[in-house]
Amino acid sequence: MKKVALLALVAASSMLTACGGDDTPSASNAPQPPAAGQPAAENRGMGVVQSVDAANGSLTIAHEPIAALGWPAMTMSFKVDKPALLEGVEAGEHIEFTLRGRDMSAVVTSIEKAK
Repeated sequence: MKKVALLALVAASSMLTACGGDDTPSASNAPQPPAAGQPAAENRGMGVVQSVDAANGSLTIAHEPIAALGWPAMTMSFKVDKPALLEGVEAGEHIEFTLRGRDMSAVVTSIEKAK
């Protein structure tokens, strides 16, 4: 009788392991952090330019909600990736822009007039 119980236990254990019944994280199934040096995600936004500060490489945008970031519509100042992005940009313009980063230190990497 003990042999039958032992065989049943071994069989059940083998089946659980084969079916992925072991929920213990291992090196192969544990969540992996982003690779070092991997660029931050970029997200698109739309808004109206409130002001441009070319001397400091920044602009203020009253932007629509940015769902990918969980941001509501608000007015924010952003640094630009390259000062040349601000050339020809004026207060009152409707723009589409790209942000690199996911927090309040996000940087504008592209600016286009809204279509």
